[in-house]
Amino acid sequence: MLITGCRIVGADMDFSVFIIAAGALAVGAYLGRQSQGFALSSLASTAGRRASAANDANDRYLEVLRRELANVIARDNPDKMIALYRKAKAQNREMLKADKARVQAELTAITHKYPVYEDFDKIGTKHYVPYSGEPLFGEEDALSDAYLDISKFMLLTRIDDGRSQWPLFPDDDDKSFQRCMQELKDRTFKAALESAVDSYYLACRVAEQSGSQIHDYEDKKIGVFHLPSYADVRYGIHLKQTDECGVYSFFVHDDGKVSSRYTRSNESFENEAALCR
Repeated sequence: MLITGCRIVGADMDFSVFIIAAGALAVGAYLGRQSQGFALSSLASTAGRRASAANDANDRYLEVLRRELANVIARDNPDKMIALYRKAKAQNREMLKADKARVQAELTAITHKYPVYEDFDKIGTKHYVPYSGEPLFGEEDALSDAYLDISKFMLLTRIDDGRSQWPLFPDDDDKSFQRCMQELKDRTFKAALESAVDSYYLACRVAEQSGSQIHDYEDKKIGVFHLPSYADVRYGIHLKQTDECGVYSFFVHDDGKVSSRYTRSNESFENEAALCR
């Protein structure tokens, strides 16, 4: 009976060990699946973060190129930059309404035109080369096309990646853009008026040295004319190359201090508008 009892006890023990081993195997398999699922989730998350980081890096690179192009274009021709900005924004609105097939077709066309990101760089100078007033960066149309294409490509990739909620041309930017362009135009205009006044004074000095005087002055580029005034001294200026008109005036105070002012005007020099500072 003891042997028999021992066998019975041994069988129970063998069965218990089997149950424990099976349970451990099941727990191990469960933990393994959980661990594998966590690992796959982690890899997917890492891949997603890397893709997001790559998209963000590409966007930042293109945004810098777009900024450089806009600066060069606006420096040489603010009106051209205004037209390009409006065209790119209209293009932006059109693409946001396009269907998926149109987006893919446009994206394919633009990637064929620019096989690598570096092809968007139409300036292509060393980082230490200053931007001068000379058109050193190729044809103006090439710069304009690149600005429009970069804007379009950035939008298309955002739509394709599901990031179209990031606007390229926020409506809030319109006022600041117009102000920046007007300031740039006014600075250029004021410099031209100052140059015209300098030319006028030079002509006056030359006339005085020859024993004569001049009241008004004209050449191929400018015309400077005395305007009637009660207190200050006023000159009307016509910039012939751009067909713009302005007024230069100054007033001498009792203490000898001189206050001067430049304004935009019409052909009759009757209406004046202050320049942006």
